[in-house]
Amino acid sequence: MHKYITFFLGLAAMAVIITAASCSDVNVPTAEEDSTIISIKFDSGYPGAPGIAAVKINSGTAAESSWPADPIRLGYTFEGWFSGTVQFTAQTIIKKNVTVAAKWSVEVSGLEDQPSKEELAMLFSTAGGFPSNLSNSWKIWGHHNALFTHHFGADPTVMVYEDRAYLFASNDTLLYEAGQVKQISYGAGIQGITASSSADLVNWTDHGVINIAGPESTNPLVPTTTPLVGFANASWAPSATWKMMGSSPKFFLYYANSGNGIGVVTADSPTGPWSSPLKKLLIDRNTPNCANVEWLFDPGVFIDDEARGFLFFGGGQNYTAPNNSDNTGNARRVRLGYDMISLMEDPEDWYVPYLFEDSELAYINGKYYYSYCTNWGTGGNSFGLSNCQIAYMTASDPMGQFSNPKGIMASPANQLGSPDENNHHCIFQFKNQTYIAYHASKVAQAMGLGFRYRSAFIDKVTVNTDGSIAPVTMTRKGVTQLDYLDPYVPNEAETIGIQGGIYTMPDAEASNGMTVTSIDTGDWLGVYGVDFTNVGANRFIARVKMPEVPADYTGAIEIRLDPSGDGVTGDNGNLTASATTRIMGGEVIGRVYLKAKAGNAGKFTTIMTDLDKTVTGVHDLVFVFYSSLGVKPETVNPDTRHNKGFSFDQWQFFR
Repeated sequence: MHKYITFFLGLAAMAVIITAASCSDVNVPTAEEDSTIISIKFDSGYPGAPGIAAVKINSGTAAESSWPADPIRLGYTFEGWFSGTVQFTAQTIIKKNVTVAAKWSVEVSGLEDQPSKEELAMLFSTAGGFPSNLSNSWKIWGHHNALFTHHFGADPTVMVYEDRAYLFASNDTLLYEAGQVKQISYGAGIQGITASSSADLVNWTDHGVINIAGPESTNPLVPTTTPLVGFANASWAPSATWKMMGSSPKFFLYYANSGNGIGVVTADSPTGPWSSPLKKLLIDRNTPNCANVEWLFDPGVFIDDEARGFLFFGGGQNYTAPNNSDNTGNARRVRLGYDMISLMEDPEDWYVPYLFEDSELAYINGKYYYSYCTNWGTGGNSFGLSNCQIAYMTASDPMGQFSNPKGIMASPANQLGSPDENNHHCIFQFKNQTYIAYHASKVAQAMGLGFRYRSAFIDKVTVNTDGSIAPVTMTRKGVTQLDYLDPYVPNEAETIGIQGGIYTMPDAEASNGMTVTSIDTGDWLGVYGVDFTNVGANRFIARVKMPEVPADYTGAIEIRLDPSGDGVTGDNGNLTASATTRIMGGEVIGRVYLKAKAGNAGKFTTIMTDLDKTVTGVHDLVFVFYSSLGVKPETVNPDTRHNKGFSFDQWQFFR
């Protein structure tokens, strides 16, 4: 996060120190001299601020490592914790109970003053040239599938860590030839692995692309980066997990090197940075018992309650005697070393009926569930399986005997009518519920491509009392939002529930390393289920960066609540190039004008504005954009005009 953030406040030219205090006794600490254990309470100093847990220490000692991290508030610099005029730090010897309050300095914005409300409203008026229809979306308002539509994401896998779901997926990227989009190829079209996360399974934060290995981008809006490794030529179909290594968590991301091996990268954070702990693949054609696996790919990693690691992998479609479509001879499983980057034994050839690809393992209610995608030769089988279907088997031990398979999810081509030719999934548990992540080419269909470019979806899984899994229905509407979004903390602009017209890009100066870009007039992005509580918000702040060219560039953001869908709507609405959708209406609660002061273009800064009303309760929130560069209709053809506007990094509400 950025520690030093600025915004313009009135006509102030210098930072002003504000003492944050909401408790009447902040300057008079409550003393209990005879108490052995004392309490330190923290007041962040503004309504709606996230709570900070009190710290308890022995009287006469310092809090040291128990002291909280510095709080973050857009547009302010944190100056320290104070009780009256006395500053407290992690090293302060404290003998009494005390409440300390945050002091903040207000920072000067790098943007010009706001014009009148009437002038600002004209920017968003059709009379002023604003389009009557906002940019098209690639999913319907109110829908939660596909999870994100500003990029694709195939072969999704989910890792849960600290109440967030981290989704990693193959980075299907628009592939161009002579300026025209062509059908994706596995060799040239999958350009690394995308990373996203969510606390509610509806609004997803974009953490960018992990370019472990793969081809260069052919999309002018997607920059090419240097691959992490030189011993692989592809990275797709990921599987991720984490494990405590000593006193710290370690994160492991396994990937397929096309169909010829499995590699692993590691990190100290679920969002990286990632690096390769090995100078080679973890599994390749020289690994015992792996030379004859047709497709040496699709890793599925799992760690049990005893911290044991397991890896399942392999697939294929062509069968050579004595193998057949039932017993393909392509399934492998192995125990991983304690370090998760070595093998404890030779991989085992085991029987998975009609295996095609996509091995996964989950532990649900005391049973291990191995799930996979069936092949195209299931005709006449005795298990009731169908082609290209997700099936599962159960066991009491990951390396033990599994039950006969049962099919649970037909392909997206069958269920959603999408142009898909495979079925890839991950069953996971999150906040005491069971879900399945999978991919479908519905966004590509909405874009009118007619090609296979896959996007990530999530739907609910029902596990019956007898342990069986009910058939899964793929939906466009998706799952129910699990938690509300908190507007009183800094939120990443690249946290998106739905959008029209925007992209995201890496930016080393952005708070999350990513920023919303390609902003044109009429573009928009929205987040679902924002809880303003009964505290109420009446001020808004945004962190943005204005382009250096043209010098007179201006932008603006209009803040709306609870719009409705326009065009194709409904739970089963099907989008195509001619059957389109977007949003319309909604209550406008404020606008903010964006123009850099001299010398401030090309730099991130913040700007605050008063809202038109105090907002309370739960709402869907949308940001509608204006750019002085005008309207640039969304297109799948390469068009670098889209990346010339302002960048949107963070937002936050206050009272």
